[in-house]
Amino acid sequence: MTWALIELAQHPDIQTKLRQELLSFGGEPSYDQLTNNLPYLDAIVQETLRLHPSVPELARQADEDDVIPLLEPVRTKSGEVVDSIAIERGTDARVFKPERWLEADGITKKAQEVKGHRHLLTFGDGPRTCLGKLFAVAEIKTVLWVVIKSFVLEMRDGPNTKVEITRGITLRPRIAGEDGIQVPMRVRQYKG
Repeated sequence: MTWALIELAQHPDIQTKLRQELLSFGGEPSYDQLTNNLPYLDAIVQETLRLHPSVPELARQADEDDVIPLLEPVRTKSGEVVDSIAIERGTDARVFKPERWLEADGITKKAQEVKGHRHLLTFGDGPRTCLGKLFAVAEIKTVLWVVIKSFVLEMRDGPNTKVEITRGITLRPRIAGEDGIQVPMRVRQYKG
């Protein structure tokens, strides 16, 4: 959720577009409406989860021995020797771009093959998937609904403020060069 607020503070145009969607909805959404009727809010949440997964690695232990592909280097059809597989990230993979979730070709074909929630492994997958994933997504959307409708968020030092990651059990943001895990923002009431 913190990462979503940071991204919106760093991208005022995206924040404004989200606010327009929320204000044009009118009234308070039901759970189903929050889940299905606010496409730009959904895109922002998915993009935040894609760029900033709270748990970047999921360690698994096999129940039995198995053979992992590329145990030995292989020679491709072109004659190149490969000892690892590159994961397709796309040219704008590090860019916060919620529109990718709304465009027909916004998600690469390889990414669409991922079976996790919305083609992401943020919540794991299979029998060990996070049972609270739908609650977590609804919680993020609810907080963004309340905050963005009523307030304008700005980074304390402007939209180009450098934010870095601190590692722990989860990834936490902090202002580059500062101690602690605080990300001070300017928050003012929205007066549409």
